[in-house]
Formats: sequence, structure tokens, C-alpha cells
Amino acid sequence: MNGSDSAGDASLPRDPAFLASLASSLLDHGDVTLVYIDRQGVCRHADRRFAAALDRTPADLIGQTVAGIDHPVVDALRGAIDAVGLSPVPTTAPLDCQTVGCDGRRSMLSGSVIAHHDGQGDTLGYLGAFHETGDPNRIAEFVTRRDSFIATLLDAAVDGIIVSDRTGIIRSINRACCTMFGYEESELLGRSMTVLMPPPFSRDHNRYVDSYMRTDRAKIIGIGRDTLGQRKDGTVFPIHLSVGEARLGDDVTFVGIIRDISERLAAEQRATYLARHDPLTGVLTRTAFLEECEALFAGHHPEDAPPAPGAPAVEAAPDKGEGAFALFSLDVDQFSDVNEAFGFHVGDAALKAMVSRVTEVLPPNTIICRIAADEFAALARVSDGAHARTLAEVLHDRLTASIYADRHWVRLRLSVGAALQDDRTGSLEDLNAKAKLALQAVQHNGGNAVCFYTPEMAAAATRRMMLTMHLTHAIERNELHLVYQPIVDRAGVVRSAEALLRWNHHALGPVSPAEFIPVAEESGLIVPITDWVLSTAIEQMARWQADGVLPERVFLNISGQQFLRGNLTRRLDELLTEHPSLRHHLGLEITEQAAVRDLKVAVRTLGELADLGIQAAIDDFGSGYSSLSYVQQLPVAKLKIDRAFVIDVPENPKSNALVRAAVGMAHGLGLTTVAEGVETVEQRDFLVSVGCDMMQGYLFGRPMMPEALADMVRGQTAAVL
Repeated sequence: MNGSDSAGDASLPRDPAFLASLASSLLDHGDVTLVYIDRQGVCRHADRRFAAALDRTPADLIGQTVAGIDHPVVDALRGAIDAVGLSPVPTTAPLDCQTVGCDGRRSMLSGSVIAHHDGQGDTLGYLGAFHETGDPNRIAEFVTRRDSFIATLLDAAVDGIIVSDRTGIIRSINRACCTMFGYEESELLGRSMTVLMPPPFSRDHNRYVDSYMRTDRAKIIGIGRDTLGQRKDGTVFPIHLSVGEARLGDDVTFVGIIRDISERLAAEQRATYLARHDPLTGVLTRTAFLEECEALFAGHHPEDAPPAPGAPAVEAAPDKGEGAFALFSLDVDQFSDVNEAFGFHVGDAALKAMVSRVTEVLPPNTIICRIAADEFAALARVSDGAHARTLAEVLHDRLTASIYADRHWVRLRLSVGAALQDDRTGSLEDLNAKAKLALQAVQHNGGNAVCFYTPEMAAAATRRMMLTMHLTHAIERNELHLVYQPIVDRAGVVRSAEALLRWNHHALGPVSPAEFIPVAEESGLIVPITDWVLSTAIEQMARWQADGVLPERVFLNISGQQFLRGNLTRRLDELLTEHPSLRHHLGLEITEQAAVRDLKVAVRTLGELADLGIQAAIDDFGSGYSSLSYVQQLPVAKLKIDRAFVIDVPENPKSNALVRAAVGMAHGLGLTTVAEGVETVEQRDFLVSVGCDMMQGYLFGRPMMPEALADMVRGQTAAVL
């Protein structure tokens, strides 16, 4: 044969009698469904069973090309024919196909397609021989197991997939599910789903399914939810289970999709933990602290307080006004110095060690939180005020002892403010406010100490708030003014002056700088006030210069905030534009703390001021750091020795030695020394004897109005003449 269509048509038996006899002989051997397709794709024979599977009659199919028939069975038939046609040797191709009749009846054809060859081996057509079944189990098996494509998809799924019948017997399970539960596939097929469930879920499973089948009200079916699974080794783990149903006729097949949510829950728990706990120290965050303390505080009464450690079981009730809880507010003073000196890793290690010591000192079940970088709070249950004060003192001693942090020894300065629950403390918010007031009182007095709340602190806080409000308008109300204190040389001649700020409120009267300067610094008002001081002093210097009584230098005090803002040089340059000759008569005083708070900025700013001709001095030298490591880096011209060292010379040998050392160090660095607070002739004589260059104090003149200083300078000039 040459493979042409004419040759194929000539050799193909077309006698209907022949085909009928062939069909009859095959049917005699069993209940077989037959179809014959020639090599042109034309249906040459279709028995009634095959036609019925397509909801057609044999007459509808015979003579039709299969390419023109749209039906899943025909699609599967074409696929099998293609598979046979591609084979180089005589072969067959299996065919399994589910079909649904017009009456909704489900059935399945299962069999094979055989290639029909002539004597020369050329393909004449294809014979399909199938069995038809409506058995739901057979159909379910086909749907869940026999389709290799579906099986491949199931095994490719990341989630576990289980197919079971209505009784919960596992009919199919994918690889991910077997791995998840630790079983082999053969260990689960044919077993109940309950083998994968811990009690009580395994006990209630059948009841849930029966209830659903009777009422169609789902408790599990069709509802995704988090539950528990049980592995082969008995371990229980969290899963998310979604169950759907597939109805095959009157039967029901359930498909469960299972996801191991252990990692998700762990991540959620970790996120919840981090949201409520400080990641460095592990203590509560401020929000979580307030929540837990409020709950504890709300249900507690002072008479519930436990006895102090070591006290008798029966003890008198706390004194009136003393409560059962103490709130400690802890703030590490100048903690930034630790980070700058040793690095943040050492600072972090010190904070962790500090928290560990807090838990050692305070009673069990104390609630601790980290409020800010170096600020903590702790709510502890105490028996009475004496117990609370003992805890506070021990806590301060323990936390200020040396800490070995990341191969460095560190000593922390710690301010502790504390408040006791009493009958006037209605909420945690009240107690916290009182502890904060106590902490502020400690810090206003230099820090590194313990302070308990007293009612006077509330009055002081109210006054600070009132001063802040009034200070905001002090400039526009013309309530501020400058006074000047002379600075003399060893012979008592006025060489310089220091401008000092005063505030005379229209209702409060004179307010001490020791009171309003800290308020201005805390509120940020110090910046506009300092700017006012600069402009006012320069205007006064211009008037003195015009009158011929301008001292060699007039020193102004600069706040740390103004000094470190970065625009001080530019602002002074603007103010001195109209009075360029005053550049070499202006001096600025900065504190040690401001100088070392940001040493790089300090060096740069002081260098810029020196370029303008403005002289700088370190104020209150000896009261803060007093370190040669920073003094030698700063481009300053003067050191002002703090009055605390001058007040008891020459009677105190230690003060004498410190002043002598400071003068010697300053001269060694080429700096001029100025001693503050000189009030007696003996103090003056000692300072002159050790070589101090300049002196300032009540002995030479109190702070005075500009006219008085001008008269003093004018009188000295007249005396010389």
C-alpha cells in the first residue's frame, strides 16, 4: 500500500454486515462498548453504549469526524488515538474518562484504544473497546487516584491534601500531607481521618460529619479554621484546615487542605512579644507596662499588702497614707557618655546588666518596663513606706556599683524617683505622675540620688509650669535685663565683665536665675532668650565704646542648646555687622557639659568664633568633667575655676591643692585663669600667690547695672591719669 487515501479506502471493509458480525462476536465475550475510527478520523462504527455515553445515537456519530464532536469522551478518544499513532510499534493506549449523561447520571468509560493494521503494517483505523460503569467508588477512585495529571498536581502542592469518603476513610493523600504527619502513603490509605487528630477532635469527628450530613449545617465542612493535628510520633502541632465536599451522585467525597501553621503562629507570637517587650532588655514596653499595671492596680487595696521579707506573719496595717505599691522611676544620668566613650555595644550590655540587677533587688512579680533609651520604671508590691525606701536605697547602691560590660568596667549614675500608693492615689496614672515629679526633683538637684514624692513637689511642678508660661512672654513684656559683674586682674583693675541675666516679673517680682534658667533650658525657651542676650549685650557694648568705658572683654553665657545648634557663629556675625570693632571685645562662656556633649561640634564652633576674633572661656571648670583630654582639644583662651573650690581657700588644704593644680595646668596649656566667687581678702591673696590671672566676686563688685560698671571703669581711668 502506498499510504494514499484511495488505497486506504479500497482496503477498508465497509460492509455493514461485516462490521455488525465483528461487533456481535466481540459482544459475545462480555459487556464491551465499541467504537471504530478510521485513519481519517471518521467514525465508522459506534455501538449504542458508546453513543449513549455521548447522549447521542449511533446514527448521530457514524460518518462524522471526531474532530467535529465536542465532548470529553471524544477528547479522551482523540488523545488515545494520538498516543497510539505516535508509537513506532503496534500498541494500545489506555483510556479512562468520566462522563455525565443528560439525566445527570455519572459514569465512566475505562478501556483501551487498539491500532488496526493491514498485512503490510499500515494503519487502517483505531478500535476502542471500553467497559462502562456507574459505580461511585470506581468513579471516585478514578477522580482521586487514576488520573496521573491530578496525582502529579496533588503531589506538587505545598499544602497537605486528603480525600476521604463520607465515613472519613482516607481514599487519597498527597506527598506533602504524608511528610507533614510523618506517615507513608500506604500507612494512611484506607484508615480513618481520625488517626491524624488528637483528642478530643478525633472523638468528635464522626459526630460532626453525621450532623452535617443530616442538617447541612457546617461546623467543619466548608469552613476554614485553625485546629490541631497529631503526627505519627504523637506530637501535636497547629494546623489550618479547610474542608470542601464533592458530591458524586448520592455519595459525598470530602477534600481536606491542611497547612502547618507552626511557623506562622511562632512568628505571630514573636511579633506580639516584640510589640510588648523591649528587644534589648526583654522588659515590657511602656504601653504594655501601663496595661498590666492598671489591671493589677485596679484590683488591689492597701490592706492587701504582704508582710515585708523577714517580718512576722501578722503585722500591723500600714500607716495611713502609705500604700501597698511603690512605683520606681529610674533614669541613668548622662548615659550618652558611656556610649560615646566605649561604644553602643558596651552601653547595651550595661543596660542589660542593670535590668538584671533590678530583678535581683526588687520583690518577685515586680513589673518592669523600659520607657526610653536610658529610662526605666518598676511597680513593686511593698509592705510599707520603710520597706519601699529600703528597696530604693539598695536598688540605687546596686545599680551604681561597677558593671562589667563587654570587657569594660562601667559605673552608672542613677536618679531614682519613687512614689507610694496611698488613699489619695486613685490610679496608676496618679502614682506615675508622682514618681516622675520625684525623679525631676532628683535631677534638678544634680541627679545620682533617690527621692520619694512629697506634696511640695507638686507645688514646685506647678510653679515651674507657671514660670514656663510667663517666661514665654518675658521678652515682649520687657521683663528681662542684663547686669554686669566686673572681672579684675591681680592688682584689682577691671579688665573684663560678665553679663548676667535677670528677670523681674510684673506680678511675681524678681525671679532667681537659679530657678528660671533651668526652666528655660527644659522648655527650649533658652534659645530665643540667649539670642536676646546676645543682641542686648552687643548694643550695650556699642554704647560703652562710644562713651570710652568699654572693658577689654565682655563675656556672655551661652546655653548648650544654643552652642550646639550650629548657627551661633552666623548669628553673631549678623549682630556684629554694624559693630565690627566689637569682635575683639566680645567673649563667650560655655560650660564643661556643653563642650563635651558633642566635642566635634564644640571644636568646630569655637574655631569659627576664634576666626571672628571672639574669645571663649570654659565656665565652672572643675564642676563637671575636668579632663585634660578635652581641654587641650578646645580652642579656648580662659578657664574659670568654679566657686566651689574657691569658697574654702586657704583654710582647706585639698581645695588649695586643686586650685593650684588647675592654675598650673591652665598655664601649661597657655590659658588664662579666672577664679569665681572671691569674697574675702584671704581668698584673693591666696589666688594671687598661686598665680591666678583674674578674679571675680563680691570682693570686687556685685552684679551691677551698665551705668554702675561704666562709672567703675571711668573712675579707674581717672585714677590712673
